[in-house]
Amino acid sequence: DCGNATSTTATFTIEDTTPPSATVEPQFDLACAEYDPNSIYGAVFADECSGDVTVTFVDAPGAGGCLNINQSWYIRTYTVTDACGNETTEQQQLHLIDDIAPVVTIEFCPADVTIDYDEQCGADTSVETLGMAVATATDNCDMPEVDVNYADSDTVNLCGSSFSFTRTFSMSSTDACGNASAVESCTQVITVTDAMAPSMVVDAMDATVECDGAGNGVDLDAWLASNGGASATDACSGVMWSNDFDALSDDCGATGAATVTFTATDDCGNATSTTATFTIEDTTAPAVMDAMDATVECDGAGNAADLDAWLA
Repeated sequence: DCGNATSTTATFTIEDTTPPSATVEPQFDLACAEYDPNSIYGAVFADECSGDVTVTFVDAPGAGGCLNINQSWYIRTYTVTDACGNETTEQQQLHLIDDIAPVVTIEFCPADVTIDYDEQCGADTSVETLGMAVATATDNCDMPEVDVNYADSDTVNLCGSSFSFTRTFSMSSTDACGNASAVESCTQVITVTDAMAPSMVVDAMDATVECDGAGNGVDLDAWLASNGGASATDACSGVMWSNDFDALSDDCGATGAATVTFTATDDCGNATSTTATFTIEDTTAPAVMDAMDATVECDGAGNAADLDAWLA
């Protein structure tokens, strides 16, 4: 009570030895295209004594999954440190999901084409000769290949052995996770035609006949029916014959001539022609009976009637 004093000293310390809390989803699924190695997924960190904490994390590739270009799984290790150096470590599995199908784009489709038969009536309509469609595929997480297939329709018959058909190209793509694109398609119309004329094997030949006094119809008809002796073949179809005979010229007596064009035409209208002349000639002199002497009795008037009859 009289003011005499004695002192002692002690220290009051507030310490932080408690590590930060880390609430981490054990597995976090996200779209593969959204994965960012610098982003935090499904994790919350806090500390009772430090306002802020320092968060670092490392992703290590994991095994499995369907992606073949990007990783499907990552093992992420979070390290959380407060201001006092207390540290918490947590692991998380990041699962990258691909549920988006590729998109196919047609880059090239062969144009419609017309092919002429060759000399052996052959035509190459293969895709190796006429071309295959080309397409590319884009995908959010993969680099899938494009499957290109084709199918030919039934043929449509044209003239002779000519025909046409439609070739349909179908293009699709499936990524590594089994997502299938829509099927894109395009068509090519292929026409195979016979544009080659028949081949004239033997040309028509001139014919000359002796006048029979009746127009030589039988000879003329036989010559026309035989196409003047001409013959022709076609590699792709049969041959039809025609001619442009109109009439014989009007020469001396019952003679005459006609120049005729014989035409061989195949089933597609391709034609080859040959020309020859049919002639009726007269090389035979008239037949004459020898004249006979005549003797009449004088009638005193000059026998004019007898003379006229003998001369006629």
